[in-house]
Amino acid sequence: MAARIHVLRQQEADLKVEAKALLDKASQEGNRKLTADEAARCDAIEAELNALKPEIAREVRFQDAERAAGGRIEMGVDHASERPWGPKLPERASAEIQTQARQAALGEFAIAVKNVATGRGADPRLFAVATGMGTAIPSDGAFAIPTELAPGIETYMFEGGELLSRVDSRTITGNNMAYVVINETDKSSTRAGGVLHYWVDEGTAPTASKPTLARVEFKLRKVGCLGYATDELIADAAALGGELEKHFSYELTFGVEDAITEGNGVNKPLGYLGAPCLVTVSAQGGQTAATIVGPNITNMWARLSARSAANAVWLANRDTIPQLAILTTAVGTGGFAYPYASVSNGAISLWGRPVVFTEYNATLGTIGDLVLIDLSQYRLIRKGGVEQASSIHVLFSSGEQTFRAFYRCDGAMMPRSAVTPFKGGSTKTLSPCVVLATRS
Repeated sequence: MAARIHVLRQQEADLKVEAKALLDKASQEGNRKLTADEAARCDAIEAELNALKPEIAREVRFQDAERAAGGRIEMGVDHASERPWGPKLPERASAEIQTQARQAALGEFAIAVKNVATGRGADPRLFAVATGMGTAIPSDGAFAIPTELAPGIETYMFEGGELLSRVDSRTITGNNMAYVVINETDKSSTRAGGVLHYWVDEGTAPTASKPTLARVEFKLRKVGCLGYATDELIADAAALGGELEKHFSYELTFGVEDAITEGNGVNKPLGYLGAPCLVTVSAQGGQTAATIVGPNITNMWARLSARSAANAVWLANRDTIPQLAILTTAVGTGGFAYPYASVSNGAISLWGRPVVFTEYNATLGTIGDLVLIDLSQYRLIRKGGVEQASSIHVLFSSGEQTFRAFYRCDGAMMPRSAVTPFKGGSTKTLSPCVVLATRS
């Protein structure tokens, strides 16, 4: 069934190419009228295309009926009856079937690119601009991967990312976005940067006050990665789709989350380590290098904004585990050693909040090795999904196909400053982002 629909689609594509060539020739020769033979051939092509439509529609119905009855996606074949790429799923398809379909679609696309570049025929979906598919770029030998296939990678990024799954992510339609936020630095005298309450007698109005506002601007930045697939891998559509999704999603996640951690804000997001609201807790007097002691944990928790306590997590490098595991404090006259860290099923928590170990945190003893942060206060903007393209020409001689992926985003912590509490003094500012200073 798949072979017949492919033949029909190929006939359709060839006819459209022939008709376009006749029209282009007349246009290039001074926009002349078609000759009698050319006009007759165009009419014949139109008639053949009209005859093909019901044949193709019939094959589509048969394929859909077979697929709905089988409940399983056939991998490594051409589902050319479909718009867009990949098989048409029955209603309420399971998550597993949806994943298989997405991977099959990406694999089919790669096979189609290879076929057209090596003279084995042009899949009409590569040129179906009107239906939202990619457009060919002959000079580069490249095709835009259909946007319908890109969301799978972005979904993996946000579901699998330790930081991306926790930030405040917003989708925008333009290329930049500005937010107005409360610019609060000191709550000892007013709140919200200038709002003050009054107790008044009946009939007496309170003195007017107003908050102080700040403008936070974001501009989309681009992160990308490049990958190659061998001819052998391309031959297996299922394996190719899965491999591309896995590796591209991992690398794009790594790049974005690393920027969320320590990005400098130049052509990339501003990381929380460079945030204006960052609070740094000093090491204890006499504390040696590459150590974490109990008072470090307590002092960090004391500097966390009260409103962030419910959402905060600890971010740490894995080489801090030996230090966290031995942290204890003496309790009672007998000096019972009570552990700071609570361990359950391999997960560690401090002060009731989970410890998330990442590759982005600095090594033990360096600022950033242990962070207490409310990532809901980190705003990330993004536009659309992952932009992808494929080219056969770049590494044709070595039997490889090139894939690239770009992701556009920007982000930063939203609070503009650490805040002096109502009571406590300016030396005890509070923040949704607290780090431990370098120990030396």
